[in-house]
Amino acid sequence: MHILLIAPSAPPKNSPEAMQVGRFLTALDPSVRVTLVTTPVVDGWARGDESLAVNRSGMKVIHARLPLHNLTQRVLGNHRLSALHVPDTGFWLPWTERQILAQIGERPDIIYSRSAPFSAALLARRLKQKLQIPWLMHLSDPWVGSPYRKHGSRASKKDRSFEANCFAAADGITFTTEGQAAYYRQRYPERTASIHVSPNMMPTTDIDPLPPKGGNCLRLVYTGAFYGSREPSTLLEAIHLLHEYSPKTAKQIVVEFYGNMHPNIAADVEMTPSCRWHGVVSFAEATIAQREAAILVAIEPAGKNPFLQHILLSKTVDYMAKRRPILAITPEGSETSKLCAEGFGWAVTPGEVKRLAALLEGLAHNYLRGVWQKDLPDLAASPYQAQTVTENISKLLTTLVDCHNCKEAEA
Repeated sequence: MHILLIAPSAPPKNSPEAMQVGRFLTALDPSVRVTLVTTPVVDGWARGDESLAVNRSGMKVIHARLPLHNLTQRVLGNHRLSALHVPDTGFWLPWTERQILAQIGERPDIIYSRSAPFSAALLARRLKQKLQIPWLMHLSDPWVGSPYRKHGSRASKKDRSFEANCFAAADGITFTTEGQAAYYRQRYPERTASIHVSPNMMPTTDIDPLPPKGGNCLRLVYTGAFYGSREPSTLLEAIHLLHEYSPKTAKQIVVEFYGNMHPNIAADVEMTPSCRWHGVVSFAEATIAQREAAILVAIEPAGKNPFLQHILLSKTVDYMAKRRPILAITPEGSETSKLCAEGFGWAVTPGEVKRLAALLEGLAHNYLRGVWQKDLPDLAASPYQAQTVTENISKLLTTLVDCHNCKEAEA
């Protein structure tokens, strides 16, 4: 089989989506041919990180690019042009259709698109129309109505049209959780049978956890970006509160942050006792920080959007593989809270400052007595194993190709 993989966020970019693409490519059967369509690495949010590079034999890489790409990308991505950013700042990707068709060479068997960005789906839809081959569309986050995306009324109407057109054209559609899939089955009942679940996957390599760094303090580590309504105020306020009523215990806790964040949030972190921000680091450095931690922190936004309960961040799946308990600030009933209830850690809802402070106090006390460690569930049969997820994607791709070939033969 020959897969045309449309993944603007792909290695060596340092982004959650790029890491998922890298794991898919690494776990995919070596006999499968892949032509990867991605975008050049430019300075910015998803900068390059060679520790994430994937060396897959025989893979052809096509870079969808604009003239004077680095400059043009910065200009078109400027917030002053936000009216153009529908569905996102990659809105220009469909313009590269002819450029890509000229470089593909042998006609692939199927298109597999990975979003974010959602513009990947728009490009894939155009390529499907030209190549007349089946298309599997993967959405790592919900599209219209996502709590992480905001548009004006005119842009929202255009965004809904884009989503509807892609759902009508795709031969198969995958989401990362059953809750998201169920929502879209109700939204597009005519596509119910075409909607599947393909969860975020763990790293492909086994990791032997290092002992937690330092025995005289409880070290918590958060890795990842803060943006939109995802911010650490509940945790920071809990640390401040703990320093007020139990300063001795509070001094035995260290919370370390790694990753992109708005300067205002960084300032709040730096002004909070026991907290440190290390800025943006490579994936390899973040992995070491995670492995040396006693507890890994996951932070999700508060709100009434129903999608918030049905998003399981790839970061959380990464944490599970590190064999460290997770302290999650997450909406009640969320996918992350369910994992914590299964034994992977502890969950509090955003805004529960007093409860979080009390939990931290108890964890620090138990850690220094050597009785804090949780017995984590076994991962051997986990549905998030990269090999399991990739095999299921491969089966779905094969099924779509076979169905397409049967229809062509009947015609």
